[in-house]
Amino acid sequence: MIFENAIEFRKALANYAIEYKVQIKLRPNEPHRVRAKCKSKRCKWVCYACIDRDSGDFKVNNYYPVHKCDTSNKNKLCTSKFVAKKFKDEITKQPHKRIWEIQELCRDKLGLYVGKTICYRAKLRVFRESMSDWNMEFARLCDYADMIKQTNPGSSCWKGWLEGCRRIIGFNGCFLKGACKGELLVIVDKNGNQQMFPIAWAVVDHETKHSWSFFINYLKDDLQLGTGEGLTVMEDMQKGFAAALNEVLPNAEFRMCARHIWSNWHKKWKEEEKRK
Repeated sequence: MIFENAIEFRKALANYAIEYKVQIKLRPNEPHRVRAKCKSKRCKWVCYACIDRDSGDFKVNNYYPVHKCDTSNKNKLCTSKFVAKKFKDEITKQPHKRIWEIQELCRDKLGLYVGKTICYRAKLRVFRESMSDWNMEFARLCDYADMIKQTNPGSSCWKGWLEGCRRIIGFNGCFLKGACKGELLVIVDKNGNQQMFPIAWAVVDHETKHSWSFFINYLKDDLQLGTGEGLTVMEDMQKGFAAALNEVLPNAEFRMCARHIWSNWHKKWKEEEKRK
């Protein structure tokens, strides 16, 4: 058997040990040679590989394939790195998966008991790898915006709003807690089918009068709002929003969203009579 290097050989050993639930130790464990031996003293299983002087390949020179030891549901080679690589897709698709659920995943798929610390570190490793991907993607947002301007200069969002939506716009903002810190500002409306119609979004450092003015000014030009005549704006006590709106769209009607007030009211008074 030939491997690219010692790292690939170690990965193959880990996969073998975990699949067959056997305990092996690596001594010596060096870049140019690796010797794997069963931990049981009465078991003669061994696998030795080193760099071939002629070809330069990492080649297995000595291998005794028979195991005479008992299997185990614990394995030190099942590290956080191994678990993260094995279940990366499952953890990425369900980022709120709990540690005990990852433990069950290891037990069902691998037949091994894996400690909470290893599962926690595996989840953290997957998140860190995803974060690095997000950082690269966020760094290309300007390229994404330029490409949209080239390929779709007349955005369907503002066209759809002008042609089929009522002049009632909802503004909101929320914190971003992932790789990209800051706040997400969004503008939505409802179409003729009473469905949410996204209009625009922006990522800003903080929710202030300046950031809202910046956002609303772009909206004013794209949606041809003028000074806000015939427009109703709804928001949920956003910081600096009222001052920005009065400055950019002084003639727009202003309404407060009562969703959270109603939600709190509903929790306290369940019955219709008390609500009245």
